[in-house]
Amino acid sequence: MWSTIRSWFTAKPKLSADDEATIERLVDIAHPHIRLARNYLTRLAPYIRWAHHHANALATQLPAPIELNNETWRKDRTLQLLFATPDRMSEVVGRDPGLQAWFAAWPMADIAYVGLIADAQEKVRFGMSEHAGQIRQDVPQKLLIFSNYQLGQPAQSPDALVQLGAERILDTVAIQAQLAIANVENKKKQLESTLVNARTMLRMQNSNSMTPSLEQTEQQTRIKNLTAQLQDIHQQLNPDALCEQLITELAATPDILRLEVRHCNVDRMGIIDSESSDNQRITLPELILQREHPIEKLIILIAVPRQLMQAPSEKHGFPEQVIF
Repeated sequence: MWSTIRSWFTAKPKLSADDEATIERLVDIAHPHIRLARNYLTRLAPYIRWAHHHANALATQLPAPIELNNETWRKDRTLQLLFATPDRMSEVVGRDPGLQAWFAAWPMADIAYVGLIADAQEKVRFGMSEHAGQIRQDVPQKLLIFSNYQLGQPAQSPDALVQLGAERILDTVAIQAQLAIANVENKKKQLESTLVNARTMLRMQNSNSMTPSLEQTEQQTRIKNLTAQLQDIHQQLNPDALCEQLITELAATPDILRLEVRHCNVDRMGIIDSESSDNQRITLPELILQREHPIEKLIILIAVPRQLMQAPSEKHGFPEQVIF
C-alpha cells in the first residue's frame, strides 16, 4: 500500500512525442480500452522500446533493395523467377495503386523503395533429363514457385523503408494482442448465451414443490459454474488485464516474428539443383509469423524507378497491407 501511495508522488519519466504516438497507434490496434488502464503509457513504454529495437534489428538484416530495370533482371535470378520478362515488372508493379499514389504525392522522387511479399513454394514434378546418354522423362525435379505477390507501403529511401518495416512489425505484434483479446470476447459472448439458456431451462423446470428436483439442482450447479467462468472472463477483459496482454505480446516479439534466410541453386526454369549450366545461387529471406499454423512469406526489398510506373487504371493491384 505504501508503495502505491509513494507512486502517486513519484515523478513519471516523460515520453517523447514519437514514443507516445507509437504507443497510441499500437493501443488502437490491440484494444482502445487499454487507455483506461492505470498508467498505461508508462507501463507500455519500456516494452515498446525493447520491441522496436528488436524489430529494427530484424528489418536491417534484410538484403539491400534490388532496382527493377532490364539490366538487373538479366543478371538477377530472383527477379527472373518473380517476373517472367522485364515487361512483366511494369505490368505487375507499375500498376499498383499504392505506388502510383506515392509517386503522385512525391513528384520530385525518381525511385520508391518498397517490400514485395510473395509465397515461395517448392513443388516436385517429373521432368526430362539426360542420364547415361539417354533422355528420361520421369526424373523428379524440385521446382521453386513464387505466387500471391503483395506490395507494402513505399518509402523514399532504404533507411526510411527499414524504419517503416520496424513499425509494421510492431503493428503485427499488436494484432496478435488484438486476436487474443477478441478470442476472450468471443468466449464471453458464448458464455453469456449459454448462461441465458441455462436460466431459461431452470425457469421451465420450476415446480410447486419446496424441494428442488435433481434436474433443477444440476441446472443450478451449472448456472453457478457458468457465472464463475463469466466473472473470470470479465477479469480478463478489464483495462489492466488488456494492458498486460499487450505487454505479453510485446515481450514475445522475437518469438512472434523472425527472419530466416536460406540459399539454393536455381536454373532459369526454377528447377532447384538441376544439372543445367546456368544455375545461380539465390538468397531467399523469409519472414515467419508464429501461430498455430505458422505463416511464411518471402520478402524482397525492391527499388522501383518512376519510369516503370504505368498510368493509373481502375484495376486493383495489391489489396492487403503487408509488413513492409
